[in-house]
Amino acid sequence: MIEIHSSWKRDFDVYDRLKKLNIDLGTKGDSIPAPTGRRICNLTFTPSGLVFTSGTGAGSGAVTNDDQDVQAGYESGREAGISHIRTLHWGLDPFGNLNDVWYCVKCIGMVNSHGGGSFSKSPQVVDGYTKAFHDVFGGPLSEWAEDGMDKSLSGWHARSAVAGFDLPGHCQIEPEMILQIDPELAIRIIRERGPHV
Repeated sequence: MIEIHSSWKRDFDVYDRLKKLNIDLGTKGDSIPAPTGRRICNLTFTPSGLVFTSGTGAGSGAVTNDDQDVQAGYESGREAGISHIRTLHWGLDPFGNLNDVWYCVKCIGMVNSHGGGSFSKSPQVVDGYTKAFHDVFGGPLSEWAEDGMDKSLSGWHARSAVAGFDLPGHCQIEPEMILQIDPELAIRIIRERGPHV
C-alpha cells in the first residue's frame, strides 16, 4: 500500500460529518438504478484506483452575473456534489465505503450561461460543488476549516470551472469528479462486480 502524506489522512469518520451536515444517503436504487437501458454508467473504477463519475445535472436555466443567479447556481452545485457523494457511497458498497476514498483528484465543472463572454462567475458557481467535497472529506472551504485549513485535505482537488454551455435538460451546472481509492480495493470491485455501476 502507498503511504499518503499525513495532511491527506483523516482522523475523523466521513459518516460523522455527513450526519452533522444532515446529508441523507438515501437508497442504492435512488442513486444507482439498475443498468437495464441506461446509456451511460454512474461511476467507473480503474485498476489504478482512480474513480470517475459521470456528469450530473442540477438546477435549471442559464446563470448570469446577477448575485441571486450566482447564489442559485452555487446551491445547484452543492446539490450536484451531494448527489455524487451519494453515488460514490453506493458504488463502493458492499466492498468499501466513503472512508476508503484517499483523496479527490479533479473536478470538471460546466456551467450553463449565455456565452459570448457575458458571464464571468463560473468559479463561484462551481464552488458549491467543491464545498460539498471539502465538507465531507476535508478541505479549505469546509465547515470545519479554520484559517483555510481543515483536519484533512483529502477533499481538496484540482478544478476547471467553465461556462458557456447549453447543458442537458437546461440544467445550471453539470460537474464531474475524479477520486483516488486504494488500487487493491478497486481491483477487488472490478473482479467481483465489474468496473461500472
